[in-house]
Amino acid sequence: MAKTALEKAREAPGSTKARILTAAEEVFAAKGFEGASTREIAARAGVNISSLHYHWESKETLYYAVFRNIFDQLVDLLGNTLTPLLAGQQEHEAAIRIAMPPLFDFFADNPNVPKLLLRRVVENEDVDVGVEQDVLIPAWKTFTEWLGRVGRQRLPESESRFFMLTVYAVVLVYLLDSRSYQALLGGSVRQEPTRSAVRDHIVRVVVRLLAAPEGTGR
Repeated sequence: MAKTALEKAREAPGSTKARILTAAEEVFAAKGFEGASTREIAARAGVNISSLHYHWESKETLYYAVFRNIFDQLVDLLGNTLTPLLAGQQEHEAAIRIAMPPLFDFFADNPNVPKLLLRRVVENEDVDVGVEQDVLIPAWKTFTEWLGRVGRQRLPESESRFFMLTVYAVVLVYLLDSRSYQALLGGSVRQEPTRSAVRDHIVRVVVRLLAAPEGTGR
């Protein structure tokens, strides 16, 4: 089976394909799909427009690849973190305390990602290149299935989805790292000591979200 452009870019991080993909992530994060242009992406990658279209065909192809790349990394990250916990020997709180810090650090180390994901929410009705159907929905099904299996007491699928969506929103907003947030938090979430303080706070929030409500018997 022939390799996709994304697979080739991953295999050769210094290649023209990979440089264009990185530039596309930066431009889409800053301007969204509609505001981005292939000429600006090409210029940021240091290639001409013909080279961009040779490697990636179109803006839509690049946009899809950017999201596929992000969610593949998230699936790998959470899979590697949660796999040892899926035997059900950990309580939910212990599992959250193990899984959340690397997830937080992924977003903190990749500041374009929170911006891209929140822009995607806003642009949802205007841009349809298969991101939801082919990338987001399958990834979310995987995440919620894992969450439902972690811990000695299983969560219903619907409750897992609500929980994951709440965590997703909280993490993304905190990690936007805007100037106003930096002023409120007293520093950037990408730098210490603010980074550790915010990470610990989010872990505590998520643990409380997953705590069994009164009367549920969980």
